[in-house]
Amino acid sequence: MRRRDFVKNMLPLTVAPFMLGGVPLRAMGQSLMTSSFTCDEVSDRALVIIQLHGGNDGLNTLIPLNHYGTYKNLRPIIGVDNVGVRKYLDLDQTLPSNQQIGLHPDLGGIKSLYDDGMVNFVQEVGYPNMNGSHFRGTDIWLTGRDSASMSTQEPSGWWGRYLDHRFPNYPDAFPNPDMEDPPGIEFGSHIISLGFHREIGIPMGITIGNNPSNFASLVSGVGGSLPANFPATEYGEELKYIVDVQRTTNVYASRLETIYNAGSNTAGVVYPDSYHTSTNNNYSNRLAPQLKTVARLLSGGSKTKVFLVRIGGFDTHEDQAIVNKPSFGGHGALLYHLSESIKAFQDDLKGLGLDDRVLTLTISEFGRQVAENGTYGTDHGTTGPMMIVGRGVNGGVTGSNPDLTNLVHNRLVGQQYDYRNVLATVMMDWFGANYGTLDHVEFYEHSANKLDLINNNYIDDQGNSVDFVADPACDPTPDLPPPPPTGGGGGSTNLQDAINLSLNLYPNPAVDRFEVEVSVEKMIPVQARLFDLSGKLLWQEGHNLLVGTHKLQVAVGHLTAGMYIFQLVATSGGKYQNQILGSQKVEVRK
Repeated sequence: MRRRDFVKNMLPLTVAPFMLGGVPLRAMGQSLMTSSFTCDEVSDRALVIIQLHGGNDGLNTLIPLNHYGTYKNLRPIIGVDNVGVRKYLDLDQTLPSNQQIGLHPDLGGIKSLYDDGMVNFVQEVGYPNMNGSHFRGTDIWLTGRDSASMSTQEPSGWWGRYLDHRFPNYPDAFPNPDMEDPPGIEFGSHIISLGFHREIGIPMGITIGNNPSNFASLVSGVGGSLPANFPATEYGEELKYIVDVQRTTNVYASRLETIYNAGSNTAGVVYPDSYHTSTNNNYSNRLAPQLKTVARLLSGGSKTKVFLVRIGGFDTHEDQAIVNKPSFGGHGALLYHLSESIKAFQDDLKGLGLDDRVLTLTISEFGRQVAENGTYGTDHGTTGPMMIVGRGVNGGVTGSNPDLTNLVHNRLVGQQYDYRNVLATVMMDWFGANYGTLDHVEFYEHSANKLDLINNNYIDDQGNSVDFVADPACDPTPDLPPPPPTGGGGGSTNLQDAINLSLNLYPNPAVDRFEVEVSVEKMIPVQARLFDLSGKLLWQEGHNLLVGTHKLQVAVGHLTAGMYIFQLVATSGGKYQNQILGSQKVEVRK
C-alpha cells in the first residue's frame, strides 16, 4: 500500500547553444501551502516534460503480471525475471489483478516515489492509427495532433499554442515585471523543438547551453549589431525571424545567468552520473544534469512555465538486454537514469520548498512490439505508458494492463487513453486552463474525458488535506461550455484502429454546408451527429459504411455563425455501441 493511502486511512478527513549547469539547453520561492491554492500560486506552477527519445519499451518498464506467462514466452531472453535478486519489483499488491504491475528492477527510485503517492502510471497511451516513424511520431506528440490532422493543419506545438495564448505579444512585450523569464526552456538540442512553435511568430522559447558563469558573455560574443529594418520580401521575413530569435536570446541571457547564480540545489541530494554496472551503451546519465539545472533555475526565481528535457537511446532494436541477464543492458541503464534522476529531482525540489510547484511527465513517440526480435531487442510498436510525477499527483495506476493475447502484427491493438486526454487533464487541473484556453490549445474536444491525475485530497505529514486541483475560475480567458460527452473512457477505441478509419472535414470554416470524407477498411454502421458548444444535439443521421471511402454532407446554412462539434459514432451494438470514431470542431460563418 502506498504511504499516502496509509496516512489517509489513519487520519480523519538559433544561435550556438549556451552552457548552463553543464548541459546543452534550449530556451524558448517559496510557496504558501493552504487547503487549496490561490490563483497566484497556480500561476507560478511549472511543467517538466521528459522526452524518452527513440520509443520506450513499456512492457519491460511496467511488466503486466496478469499476463506474465505470455510475456515471458514472447520475450524468453529479454523478459525480466520473476525470481532472483534482479526480479521485477512488485509495484502495489493492493491493486486489482488486471492492474498488477512489476517494475523493472532499475526503477527503484520511481517505486519509492510511488510508495509516497507521487506517481501515476497511465497505461496504453497513444492516438488513432499510430505512426511508426520516429520523426513523424515525435511531431505528432509535440503538436498535440494525430496522423490525420497533421497533414491538414499548420505545424505548431501544443505547449507553444498554450504559451502563445498565455503570453500574448511575445516577444515584443517581454520580458516585463510580471514575466521576466522565457516562457519555455528546452535542453538537449541545438534546434528548438516543434513543441514550442506557434502558428505565427518565433517559438515560445530560446536555446541556451552549459556554463552558468559566462552565459551572458557567450551571447554578447556572437558579435555585430542586429538589423532593425527588413525588406518586404520572403527573404526579409526569414531574416526578421532569425533576428527576432537572436534578439530574444540576448534579452534573456543576463536574466538566466542571474537566476542560475542566485539559485542552488539541496545539500546532500545526489544526481547520479552513471549506471551502477558497466554496460556497452547508455552508461552515462545525460538526464540528471538537465533536471538539476531546472531545480536550480526554479530556486533562483525562474517563472518559466514549461521545461523540456530529454534522454535518448530508447530505440532498442538490439542489445536491449544481455543474454542470461535480462534486466541489465542498454534499456535497464536508461530506466535507471530516468528513475534515479526523477527521484533526485523530487528530493531536490522538496529540499528547496518547491515540490508543490512542479509537475513532471514522460512522453515517447511510441512503444515497442510485444515479442522480442532476434537481436536481443524490440522493434517499433504502438502504445506505451506515461508517468505523471509530483507532490500534487493522485498516485496510482490509470487503466489496466495491456492485453498480450490480442495482437496485430506483434503490436498492441488500439489504446486505452488518447495522449491528448492526459495533456488536457494536465492543462485543466495543473495549470487551471478553462475550456476557452483548451480551445486555443486544440484540446477542447479531449477535455470531455478528463482523468483523475491531480490530487484533490493530498494528506500532508501533519494530517492536513490539500487540494492541488487548480480552479479554472483563475483563467481570464472567456470560457466555453463543457464539450459534449464522447463515450469511451479515453476518447479512442480498439474499434477505431480495427476498422482503420480516417476522417477529413472540409471546407472549414463552412458557410452553407460541409462535407465529411470517411474511409473504413471494415463495414461499420455509424451515426453522424452535430452539436453546439453547449452540448445540444442539433442534427443526426444514420449510415451503414461499407469498406471504402464515403462522403457525407451536412447542411449548416440555417445555423448561426459560431463553433460546432461534428462526431461520428459507432452504432454496431455490443461493446462498441456509442463509441466515438471521430470528432472535429467546425466553424460556421455567414
